[in-house]
Amino acid sequence: MIKFAYIKNSTLFFVLNHPGAKQEFDNNIQSIKSALKFCNPPECAEETIDEIKAFVTHTPQKEFTPLEAKKVQSYPERSHGNFDITIHDTKLKALIESIQTIIKEKNETSSND
Repeated sequence: MIKFAYIKNSTLFFVLNHPGAKQEFDNNIQSIKSALKFCNPPECAEETIDEIKAFVTHTPQKEFTPLEAKKVQSYPERSHGNFDITIHDTKLKALIESIQTIIKEKNETSSND
């Protein structure tokens, strides 16, 4: 239930993913402090830990998936590009016209296949 831990301003923070884990952790903080006095990990040799705190985060865990594993889902174009453009903004109208041209070109190539 521990997501990760870090040291900041002589305080060792534990980030937990469940409120029940925090309650259990709070009950054992003194045991952790005494264990650190007897056996300080080499990674923490230059750090002095005066305080230990824990908090719960509710951000979801992001899972790493390689790019090869991601499947790009595509759908066939249902529009034929035959629609009226009644937009007065010139930039937006040009954008919609370019989309309309792309749709018409895709329909021409798919009908030739």
